[in-house]
Amino acid sequence: MIAVVALGGVASAQPKQSAPALVGASEAAKFSAATGFVDDPVATDDARVAYVLADASTKAELHVATLGGGEQVVDIASVTLHPIALKLVGPRAFVVGQLPDGNEIAAMVELAAVGKKPAGTVVYKLGPATHITAIRDGAKNLVAVHKMSPGKDGGTHHELSLVGLETGKAVGGAKSIDFDAKDFNAKVDFHVDHWSDGYRFAWGLKGGEWDKKENQRSPDVEAKLDLSTGKIVWTQPIGDLFEQRKRFQTLAEVHDAIDFLRMSWDNQNIQIWHAGKPVTVALDEPITNYDPKSLQGVVDADGSAWLALKTDPVNPDAVARKKADPEYLDVFRVSADGKASRKARVLSPSMRFRFGVLGTDKFWLLERSNGFDRGGKTLTVYKLGA
Repeated sequence: MIAVVALGGVASAQPKQSAPALVGASEAAKFSAATGFVDDPVATDDARVAYVLADASTKAELHVATLGGGEQVVDIASVTLHPIALKLVGPRAFVVGQLPDGNEIAAMVELAAVGKKPAGTVVYKLGPATHITAIRDGAKNLVAVHKMSPGKDGGTHHELSLVGLETGKAVGGAKSIDFDAKDFNAKVDFHVDHWSDGYRFAWGLKGGEWDKKENQRSPDVEAKLDLSTGKIVWTQPIGDLFEQRKRFQTLAEVHDAIDFLRMSWDNQNIQIWHAGKPVTVALDEPITNYDPKSLQGVVDADGSAWLALKTDPVNPDAVARKKADPEYLDVFRVSADGKASRKARVLSPSMRFRFGVLGTDKFWLLERSNGFDRGGKTLTVYKLGA
């Protein structure tokens, strides 16, 4: 922090920097809130972007804009005033909202009139539940409805139901399982460490089997428990015990995800976690040029990723030059083996943002309002290329 203070005094004497607002991208669309704000959840497909204009008290309008022209507007206030997730499903949208008590509800809504039914008609509703998550199961689109409640002796009772995303109809019956206060289920001989797929899958350690011939128990194994069936569906021997414990510790910290981006413990590297295992990212820019707390990104199904980082205007190189750098948001494309190349820069002094991608050549930024952690005033879509 001493270097930051010293630079501040020097930088103030420098002439005002002239930096291009955009590098490697052009603005494709911009959506703003005349009143209220653009709420946090944003959904996209290859040609559309969905967002919600809200005011946190009475208004929640779902807007689905087609890039190049056309927009559908649906009132979803009767579904939720606090949307937390959106998913476009052809001519419909799946909306997940949060209740005042923290539980979640969800509904599938029509984006256009169907016969005598107006736009905004609710096709089906789900919840309340602890978590409601749209997931993939091979070629199937499902919704995991997960409920948690207190169990015996300080433990936790879990109940999971799966429904078809398009239909809302149950896929199999609801299943339940109890874990004790130490996250252990004796019947399955399984200790849960972390979760994925909307709490459908529990990942952890399964006790080894008794070998009568050797008169001893085999070592514990890594295991995956499918709550929708109550069965162990995958096991793997533990190779390096230290590596396994360190990996499980990280996965437990993110709760319900095995695909994500994060900084290494010393902030010297970015890691792509795919299928629960990390790959170190090799940026084509010095990592010390960036604010590690700004990292956001999206991991694709093949392990490749998009990531966004804000430059630190008083990074070590800038300190050495005694001149603050422009405050850019840099967007990188990362291959599955971790090689990252910068694709675009957005000049963003003091911007707090949310980042996402649209198709293969576009990304979006939701600029947050200062002093308010929900939503922002402007959602901008950028297209890569000059």
